[in-house]
Amino acid sequence: MKGFEAIAFYNGWNISVTGVLIVFTALCTLSFIISQLHKVLIIIENKDKYIKKAKNLFSRPKKTGLRHKIRASRNFNESARQFHLLIQSMKDPFSLPKLIMLAKKVDIARPYSTVHELLATKLIVPDGKGYYFWDQDAYKKFLVKE
Repeated sequence: MKGFEAIAFYNGWNISVTGVLIVFTALCTLSFIISQLHKVLIIIENKDKYIKKAKNLFSRPKKTGLRHKIRASRNFNESARQFHLLIQSMKDPFSLPKLIMLAKKVDIARPYSTVHELLATKLIVPDGKGYYFWDQDAYKKFLVKE
């Protein structure tokens, strides 16, 4: 066997096509690397600048502007009034995690303990389905006691 018959018999065509594909892929990869090399060199030259950018990317953003924290007074009546205003801005029934998150956003101090006190005094009443209602009647009685 000689010539093309020997090439076909020993899978020469498959081997040559595979070799051509490997060389073509390697040349395409090499050309891509060379075309992007200038970007890598810029990063290497300005590495301090890019390190600062990376640190800023993964660090917490700094708060801007002065924000005054609303302090819940030790007087429970004032705390109840503040939470009553927050709850009015929410739909009924409301979820306690959303109420606490909203209280944190407006910087009301001690939101967990205040909500606990509101639950203990039954100003916030569960509906049995995981949500809560503000008991308006209990709040009116509470205001009369003041």
